[in-house]
Amino acid sequence: MTATLSKPVRRLAAVLLAALAASCVSHTHVVGLGPTNSGEATVRQYYIFFGLITLNDVDAQRLAPDVTSYAIDTRFGVVDALLFPLLLPVTATSRTVTVRT
Repeated sequence: MTATLSKPVRRLAAVLLAALAASCVSHTHVVGLGPTNSGEATVRQYYIFFGLITLNDVDAQRLAPDVTSYAIDTRFGVVDALLFPLLLPVTATSRTVTVRT
C-alpha cells in the first residue's frame, strides 16, 4: 500500500518550499577600501508593481555621512519573505539594505 498526500497537503508543501527557496538572496557592493567595522545602518526599501517603481529612496551617503570606504549589502531576507504575503495584494515587495562603515 502506498501512501499518497492529499491535494491541500501537497499545495502547502509546495508553498513552503517556494518560500524557503526564495528567502536568502544577497548582493554586496564595496566602495573604496571597504568597511572598517565602525558602524552599521539598516533600512528597508519598498517597491510596487513587483519592483518596477521604488516607493522610498535609500541613499548610502545619508546612511554613512563623511565616509569614503564602506560596503552596501542588499538582501531579500527572512523578514522580507514574511512581509511578502502581506504586500502581495498591492503588488509590493521589499528588500533590506545595510550600509557597513
